[in-house]
Amino acid sequence: MNGSALPSFWMGGYEGADHVNGAGEALDLVAATGHHQRLDADYRAARRLGLRCVRESVGWRLAERADGSFDLSRAVRMAEAATRQRVHILWTLMHYGVPPDLTLLDDALIPRFARFAGEVARVLAPLSPAPRFYTPINEISFLSWAASATTDMGPAGVQQAAALEDSRISGFQVKQRLVRAALAGMQAIRAADPGARFLHIEPVLHVAPCDGDDAEQRALAERIASYQWQTMDMLCGRMDPQLGGHPDALDWVGLNHYHTSQWEVPSEKRLPWHLRDPRRRPLAQLLGEVWRRYERPMVIAETGHIGVGRAAWLHEIAAEAQRARAQGLPLQGVCLYPLLDRPDWNDTRRWHRSGLWHLRQPQERSLNRPYARALRQWRDVAEPTPADTRPGLLVLLPCAWEDWPAPREPLLQALAAMGPLRLLEPPRADSAEPVLRCHGVAPGAELLVLHGHSPGWSAPPTNAELALLRAALQQAGAHRWACWLAGWRDDGHPAWWRELADTGLILQPDGDRPPTGDLLRRARATLPASWPPPTSRRPPPHSYEAEEVAGLLRTGTAPRWWLRAPPTAAGSADRLRELAARWPGQQLLVDAPAPPTDTPWPRNLHWLGRVHDSLHAALAAAVERVIAWDCAPGWPSAGRSGDGDAACLREAAAMVDAVRQAVLRLHLGSTSPC
Repeated sequence: MNGSALPSFWMGGYEGADHVNGAGEALDLVAATGHHQRLDADYRAARRLGLRCVRESVGWRLAERADGSFDLSRAVRMAEAATRQRVHILWTLMHYGVPPDLTLLDDALIPRFARFAGEVARVLAPLSPAPRFYTPINEISFLSWAASATTDMGPAGVQQAAALEDSRISGFQVKQRLVRAALAGMQAIRAADPGARFLHIEPVLHVAPCDGDDAEQRALAERIASYQWQTMDMLCGRMDPQLGGHPDALDWVGLNHYHTSQWEVPSEKRLPWHLRDPRRRPLAQLLGEVWRRYERPMVIAETGHIGVGRAAWLHEIAAEAQRARAQGLPLQGVCLYPLLDRPDWNDTRRWHRSGLWHLRQPQERSLNRPYARALRQWRDVAEPTPADTRPGLLVLLPCAWEDWPAPREPLLQALAAMGPLRLLEPPRADSAEPVLRCHGVAPGAELLVLHGHSPGWSAPPTNAELALLRAALQQAGAHRWACWLAGWRDDGHPAWWRELADTGLILQPDGDRPPTGDLLRRARATLPASWPPPTSRRPPPHSYEAEEVAGLLRTGTAPRWWLRAPPTAAGSADRLRELAARWPGQQLLVDAPAPPTDTPWPRNLHWLGRVHDSLHAALAAAVERVIAWDCAPGWPSAGRSGDGDAACLREAAAMVDAVRQAVLRLHLGSTSPC
C-alpha cells in the first residue's frame, strides 16, 4: 500500500465530463471513448502498467431519469469489472452535468443532488471495497468560473452577470451554491455509507504579474491566485460559515495541475512550461502551500499533457512528487488524466491526443510507448529513496537540452544508472535576479536551468549563480562530482569551468573521433539491451507516433530517405546541396528547420523541422532509408533504417564509455583532469 490507504501511488482517470456544451450538444465522454463497453479490458491494461487505482464518474445528468428515478447500471458495471480486474475506483458523482430541468443557478439543485448522492452510496457501498472515496462535485472552482464567465456549460450555466458577484472571475454565487450541494451530498452519503471517505478536488495554480515591478499587477496576481482557496475554505467553514462548512468536511484534498495552470496577468497568457519560464513555480512548492493551509493528505488528482510532451511532463511531475515526499508532505498519489484520448468538449470532431492510450476509433487502443516507458521508470517514486553517495555527474551542455544533437533518452538511462546526474544548460537572460530551476528528466536525473542577465557561456556565471549551482549539487546528495563539458572542443569550452574543479574531475571527451576496436566493443557491452531501440520494435501503424509522422510526410513523394540533421545545418549548405545532387531521384528529409539562404534549396530536399525524439522510430519505419550524418570527414553513408540506429549507438557508446571511465577513476580517488 506504500504507506497509503490507496493500492497504488500511480493512478489513472477516465474522462467523464457529461455536461451540455455551448452548442447544445449533450456530452458523454465515457461512451465517446468506448470505455463503457471495454471496462474489463481497460482496467486490465491499466493494472498491467501498475495503475491499480482509477477515477471514474457516475454522471448525475446521465443517471437521473425524467421521473426522478435513477439508472446506476453503468456505475454498477464499473464496480463489478473493477472487482474482477483488482483495481480500486475513486468515484466522482457530478462531473459538471446536471439534469435538464436544473441549472447551476437554481437552489433546487441542492436537495436534488443530495438525494442522488445518497442513492449512489446506497448502491455502490456493497459493491466497492473500503476505503470508498467519493468526490461529490468535481472542480467546484473551475465549474463556477466556466458557468458564469463562458458559454461552455450551455444552458446549465446561463450567464446572468448582473445577478452574480464578480462573475467574470469566480462565479462566486455559483460556487457558494455548489459548496452547499457538496455538503448536503456528503451528509446523504454518510447516512447510506458510514465508512465513506471524501476526496475534494480543486485546481492548484500560480499567477504572476506581466511586470514584476508593477505593484498593481502584483496585487492583481495575488488576488486572482487567492480564489483557488475559496471552495476548500467554504467546505471547512473558514469562509462563509453560514453555508454549513466544518473542519471534518475536508478529508483528503485532490489537486489538479496541468501545464496551463500557471499564467500571467493582466494578459492571461500561460507561462510556457516547454520554454521553462522562470516565473513558473515548481509543483512541490505549490503542494507545500496546500499542506501548510489545510494539513490534509493530498493526491495530484489530474495531470497530463498532449502530443509529444506527455513523457517529458510525466518526468517533471514525478520528480516534483518525489521532492514533495522527501520534504515530508503527505502526497499519497498521482493520477494521470485522461488515460484515453478524448474528444474536445466544445468540438467533438477534434480529439485531444493526451492519453496513455491513443484512440483512432472508440474501440481501438494503442499504447503511447514513450509515455508508458516514462511511467515504468518512475514506478517506485513512492518508495523512500536512500541517500545516493556515489559520485555524481554534472554535464555542461553546449545548447538547450531539447536542441542537443544526442540520443537523449538512452543517454539519460545509461548515465543516471551510474549515480546522480545533473545537466546544466547555458544560462538564459530572462530574469532580473538569478534563479535556478530544476526540472526532472528521468529518475535520478535533473536538468538545471540558470536564469539571469547574461545568455550562453560567453560570460562566466556570477558568484550568486555559482552559489545556486553548488547548492543544487549539494541537495542531490553526492559529495563529489565529475564535470563533463559535453561536445566542447579544446578551444571552445568556457574558461570558468575551473570554478567547479573543487567538486571533482573535469572530463572533456573528443567528439570528433569515434571509438574503435576494443573501446567500442566494451562500450556496447555495458549499454542496456534496449538502447537504442531495435528497429523491429516500431510503433504500430495506427499509433499516435505513426499518425504524427504521416502528417510530416504529407509533402514529397516516395522514395523518401531520412537525412539525420547535421550538427549545424546552416554551416552545411554546400554539402546538403551536393548530397541532393548525388541522389536526384530520392526525396531527402532533413529533421531540422531550413536555415536562411539566398539560393533556393534543391527540389528533392525537404525540411521537416525539429522532429521529437519520440517520433524517430516511427519516422525510420516510414522511410526507405536513413542516412546517418557522421561528424568525421567524408560522406555520410546510406543504408537501411537500422544504419541510423547504429550511428546513434556509436555516438552514444563513445560518450558513455568515456564517462564511465571518468566516474570509475573518481570512485578510486583520482581527481586529475581527463
